[in-house]
Amino acid sequence: MEYLWAVLVGLGLAQVATLITTIYLHRVLAHKSIELHPAATIFMRFGTWMLTSISPREWVAVHRKHHNFSDVEGDPHSPHLEGYWRIMIANVYYYRREANNDNTLEKYAADLSYDRLDKVILRNGTLGFGLTGAILALLMGLGPGLVALSTLAVVYLLLNAAINGAGHTFGYKSFENDATNLRLLALITFGEGLHNNHHARPASAKLSAFRGEFDPAWPVVRLLERLRLAEVLTKVDEGWEDHRRRIATTVVSPLGSPTKETDL
Repeated sequence: MEYLWAVLVGLGLAQVATLITTIYLHRVLAHKSIELHPAATIFMRFGTWMLTSISPREWVAVHRKHHNFSDVEGDPHSPHLEGYWRIMIANVYYYRREANNDNTLEKYAADLSYDRLDKVILRNGTLGFGLTGAILALLMGLGPGLVALSTLAVVYLLLNAAINGAGHTFGYKSFENDATNLRLLALITFGEGLHNNHHARPASAKLSAFRGEFDPAWPVVRLLERLRLAEVLTKVDEGWEDHRRRIATTVVSPLGSPTKETDL
């Protein structure tokens, strides 16, 4: 029973890590569509450090380059270039390969320099993730703690791989770009599965655009706004229907030709 609880704890922490990723790394830092109160920023920074071991500057640089070269030569993690299963299985390798490129960091994250807190502690992501493991082991015991930590790591990596792999391979499109929307994936990635919408309007703080779509991170953002811990800086509801790349909703499958949803 204790190991079942450990798995559940790991799943819960993976969801917290995914929520921090989509709000802080993605919408706040990469696209600057939200501004956080300093207290919320500190929470997000330490959450990123302890739950993902990711360097925000590296993540932002890789993500911005992905938008600049989406599914063409230069994209750090395109399933169209590398293959679907390579991205699904080895997404972390392609991420690290690009994150280790100093030129990528200088070009795509020049606005995110390392501050004193980064230099003292937060740049050491292994330390943060290790600290989380130590806390889990102290609270749950060594075995269950390691199971919880492993579950966190595996699930978080798989969800990110699914966004980059499945989110560019199958699903449906409402806009003319190479990304796709997957409603189920959106539910377990706090909206990131609405990837076609995001590539159409990267600066939108809300990733859902039409009826039937739900961005689970958006109510959290609204709550942070009400608590005066966040401010949305961009329009979120206007500009979807009359977007210049708006197309008839089309279902995309690697097994066949694209079909309009109305034909199904």
